[in-house]
Amino acid sequence: MSHRSNVARSAESSLVQVLPTGKALGAEVCNVDLRSFDDWAFASFMRALLKHQVLLVRGQRLTERDIAAFSRRFGHADLHYTSYGPMLGDRLSFCSLYAAYEALSPALRSRVAHLKVRHRTIDMADDGRRTIVAGPVHPLVGLHADTGRSMLALGQRRHSYVVGLQQDESDALLDDLWQLAERPEFSWTHTCRAGDLIVWDTRCTIHRHDAPDMPRLLHSPPLWNAMPTA
Repeated sequence: MSHRSNVARSAESSLVQVLPTGKALGAEVCNVDLRSFDDWAFASFMRALLKHQVLLVRGQRLTERDIAAFSRRFGHADLHYTSYGPMLGDRLSFCSLYAAYEALSPALRSRVAHLKVRHRTIDMADDGRRTIVAGPVHPLVGLHADTGRSMLALGQRRHSYVVGLQQDESDALLDDLWQLAERPEFSWTHTCRAGDLIVWDTRCTIHRHDAPDMPRLLHSPPLWNAMPTA
């Protein structure tokens, strides 16, 4: 058998099976063990992630070492993933910032094209006091570094404001954009079960945990934060 045939067979056997959710984002990667991923399979996984924004992998039994090894494969990517214990019914919701941008009216798309948002943060002192501090400024509309697609770059809503607008005008605009982004047709909600692992691209999604008081174990290795470009 030729080298080319060996390569072709390896590529074919390593491709992952991806089942889209039928929503604006999200897909399930089927019948894989992330501990045994080879380079072909991981490349296929990454293509699916860039296309679908959120990937669900069921039936995983990963140790912390397994999770660390899996995270190192990503290299430079702004991603998070979480693995859950046996808490049935816990719900995670994701919204597509691609879909939200594409749904903007021409007038609103023109209005936000060159706006920037300052994302203020909360600094927690040793004595428990909280102070709001100035954070970074990023474009409200950005381009995804890997796909080149335009998207809303909303960040976190709390304490953020649009540079150059009055506070009430900024609040009204951001409220409108958040309401748009959170429309059901732009979202996908997953009910977690034991062994689920979810990977999502934080550059082009926002997410919400629908049961914030439930105990959970979150593995979120520090991958690379790549903000969208203007």
